[in-house]
Amino acid sequence: MVYNNILEAVGNTPLIRLNHMTGSDDAEILVKFEAMNAGGSIKTRTALHMIETAEEKGLIQPGKTTIVEPTSGNQGIGLALIGAVKGYRTIIIMPDSVSEERRKLVSHYGAEVKLIHDAGNIGDCIEECLQTALKMAKEDPNVYVPQQFENEANSEIHREQTGKEILEQVARPIHGFCSGIGTGGTITGIGEALKAENPDMEIWAAEPENAAILSGKEIGTHIQMGIGDGVIPAILNQNIYNRIEIVTDEEALETAKELAAKEGLMCGISGGTNVAVAKRMARELGKGKTVVTVLADTAERYFSTPLFD
Repeated sequence: MVYNNILEAVGNTPLIRLNHMTGSDDAEILVKFEAMNAGGSIKTRTALHMIETAEEKGLIQPGKTTIVEPTSGNQGIGLALIGAVKGYRTIIIMPDSVSEERRKLVSHYGAEVKLIHDAGNIGDCIEECLQTALKMAKEDPNVYVPQQFENEANSEIHREQTGKEILEQVARPIHGFCSGIGTGGTITGIGEALKAENPDMEIWAAEPENAAILSGKEIGTHIQMGIGDGVIPAILNQNIYNRIEIVTDEEALETAKELAAKEGLMCGISGGTNVAVAKRMARELGKGKTVVTVLADTAERYFSTPLFD
């Protein structure tokens, strides 16, 4: 098959069994390996769907509209990719605490990067990024802000595409699913798709120790980029998960490194977060059960972070 452009190749990523990170009495763990998605992360799915939904509604137009979005990274990379292919000027507003690779990838796709200083509270920084974007939209009617934290197209693509891919790939009962929360789109959309098939399944939310807002903890700065942005997203279905698990930066890093060294899976730090929780779930559910989680992106955008220390 020959694709007309890279956007036609979005999705249909592999689901891979972990063979060396679970005990003999644990449930099996399957990971959705989004590093192999076009653009290197799960966020290309949401970026594409948000833009195409806005096009269908007549809200934006290539060559005329400027896309501006506040993001801690992967959504910005995805939007920059979509902008490059479809012909939108794209401006991404990011905390300066995100990895250097993220900034460079956004720029490499031809988008502009605006950095906002993270003074130690990621929630405050993300809010400042958002207000900067909304101010730009107020001043220029040609600016469109997708607003990933409240855009229903975000969770919709995971319910209608990612979740259905998982169900087709597993083709048998799934007993547990876990995911970190950034915009809330992944856990909401995939969770709703999986739970429609098995209402009794376990769904656990993962939170970074230093940004465990759902657990009522103080918000600081952490390195589990892409999740734990210090806000409770509007699109998050808080009824979809029945448990919250907190993960330290150290455990997230250790698990991500273990995935590379033992399973050959190069994923980002949040992938370590997700698998750390999946391992807890696998121990609790036990042998004969199936747990699914997501490796949201590739390790290759974290060379400058402690992941490669």
